[in-house]
Amino acid sequence: MRAKNIGKNSFFSVFSQALIILAGFFSQRVINLKLGAELVGLNGVISNVIAVFSVTELGMSTAIVFHLYRALAEGKEEKIAALMNLYRRVYEIVAGVITLLGLGFLPFLHYFLRENHFSLGYVRMIYALWLIKTVLGYLLSYKRSIVVADQREYVASLATLGISLFHYCSVIVIASLWGKFEWALVFSIGFEALVNLGLIAYVNARYPFLRRYRRHRLEPGVVQSVFHDVRNLFVTRIAQKLLGCTDNLILSSFISLGIVGLYSNYCLITQSLINVMQALSGALQPTVGNLLVEGDRERDRDLLHVFTFVFFFFTAIITCGVTGMASLFVGNLWLGESFRLSDATVYFMAINCMLYILTLPISAFVSVSGLFQYEKKVAMAAAVVNLVLSLLLVRPLGLPGVLTGTLVAYLILIIGKTVGLHKYFLQMPAGKYLTELAQYVLLTAAEALLCGFVARGICQGPSLLRFALATCLCVLIPAGSNFLLFFRSRRFGNMLRFFKKYRSQTKKESV
Repeated sequence: MRAKNIGKNSFFSVFSQALIILAGFFSQRVINLKLGAELVGLNGVISNVIAVFSVTELGMSTAIVFHLYRALAEGKEEKIAALMNLYRRVYEIVAGVITLLGLGFLPFLHYFLRENHFSLGYVRMIYALWLIKTVLGYLLSYKRSIVVADQREYVASLATLGISLFHYCSVIVIASLWGKFEWALVFSIGFEALVNLGLIAYVNARYPFLRRYRRHRLEPGVVQSVFHDVRNLFVTRIAQKLLGCTDNLILSSFISLGIVGLYSNYCLITQSLINVMQALSGALQPTVGNLLVEGDRERDRDLLHVFTFVFFFFTAIITCGVTGMASLFVGNLWLGESFRLSDATVYFMAINCMLYILTLPISAFVSVSGLFQYEKKVAMAAAVVNLVLSLLLVRPLGLPGVLTGTLVAYLILIIGKTVGLHKYFLQMPAGKYLTELAQYVLLTAAEALLCGFVARGICQGPSLLRFALATCLCVLIPAGSNFLLFFRSRRFGNMLRFFKKYRSQTKKESV
């Protein structure tokens, strides 16, 4: 069952993300051209502010899912139900806290929105709608955790797909016909609530013991273990929010809301690609969690190297595509020349995208290994460095200065998590893995520079044929180069053996 679900989870996660990406680009185009880039910037700032409030979740979802892996593997229904009951109570509290924090921040929101043309009433209305959407999400979506931990990520992926497609389609239709973005948000909130209620009904039907043990509580020792993990994860969550949500706030406070809108358009490209890889990583994570429980550290190490090698192949193609094609896509096909950013900014975004994706395999292993106390130290160090460097460099360098802080923070994350996992969990030196990562980064950077040069040489104007040719080359150059470099290597052989093993195991399970 485990091997079969790897393929199913991966397929549905990547498929749903591909459709969401396509709809997202159409939606963002409509907002930019019909309502203006400033509205894109406003959405980016508001979502970041509310994301910071979401730190009150404390990392409970990660801690609960970590404990659910073993409970599900052992078939302990009462413990599973007790964990979910705790999860429900905590999320009800989180929803209340976010509501209070959100309302408390409302009078100060306009101080973070430099040089914009929106009325204060409109800004507060959009903010209030996003706040309602977030709070309802916490109240209605907590039961997704058992679906994820039980290796049925594809169910959650389908729910996310439905919610996202409806939201984007609402924006496209309503903004195009009536120019009312707030109406689209209202319809989106209602539909998301309906889908989450449907997911709750699915979970109740599949796991009927959850209702039977609805009032069941965890043993004191288990509760202490959960909240010990939560205390460590809380710091990690704060650090992650500071790392992921401060760029837009710094840009809107020190430069303008307009530059946030232009930056957000490029972020849609990189974040869409990252989301696909996160979907793949998320689909693999429950399987990694179940394998790590078995305690074979040699196999765990080999599995980490295999997953990282696979992600490197995708990362190289993505980085080359962003470097060579992002500005050409924005300027020539999607939005127009006035929406372009500088080449230096695009290079920084491509590098940061590369580093983030390369952290996904090691992050997945750290998350399911329970190294929460160590992870919080690494995450906080990265967040502090990012914030300090971004504030120091935003005035002299502008947007590239903010991205420099992010780049250094990602390097701290990937090195710190690698060292911690190898020292405290795998109990072996991290040198070999770090050496491989350095090779991947340098090789990808060289391929990206080449692709950028080739793409600009081919696309001298808004020609769809030239754009398609340049895109193909930005895929073929890294894919072909890396295949020729590695197809005789031990890494490539290990990857093939891994997939052959799980393919044969899937066939046996289906018989």
